[in-house]
Amino acid sequence: MCKLNKVLMAVLAAMSFTTTYAQSSAAQTNEAAIQNIMTRTSVRKFKQQPVEDSKIETLLRAGMAAPTANDKQPWHFVVLKDQKSIERYAASNKYHAEDIKKTPLFIFVCADTTRMSEGQGRELWVQDCSAVSENILLAANALGLGACWTTIYPIQKKVGGISRTLKLPANLIPLNCIIIGYPDEALRPKNKWDENKITYGIAE
Repeated sequence: MCKLNKVLMAVLAAMSFTTTYAQSSAAQTNEAAIQNIMTRTSVRKFKQQPVEDSKIETLLRAGMAAPTANDKQPWHFVVLKDQKSIERYAASNKYHAEDIKKTPLFIFVCADTTRMSEGQGRELWVQDCSAVSENILLAANALGLGACWTTIYPIQKKVGGISRTLKLPANLIPLNCIIIGYPDEALRPKNKWDENKITYGIAE
């Protein structure tokens, strides 16, 4: 009986350690996730170092994990990662051609009009693809990459120009272009916390 009690005590001690370790590990994971959100910042200058294909797939998987209204998943991605494609894109932009050539990776987040809700819900694609974009930005930060959201939609001149340059089919609407690479500038996250932008409850 004494031997059995010792075995039981050892098992309980092991279970207690495992539980404590799991709780500690979960707390660290949660803290890391919050820190990733808080430290994300826009990066526009990159090292001349390609982004690995495995990381590109992780970014796209993170994007596709975003919430989506009515599970329509209206997103489609156009990825530029090879120098030839990037130079062709740069040639279409007379103002930022040199910066474009120095950027290792472009992900154009587009909406597919064949996968949208009907009626007023049709415009929900903007929210869906915005959620996708934020997931990509956060994933980039977590992977040690820098990224920046550059606007296309709803500026129709940009929408038309990008659609022609990328030779997009008529069913795709470019929302934005996310530029990505290994940062070559100091990262300076902004503290945007402002209690004056919060209202609790309903006014009497």
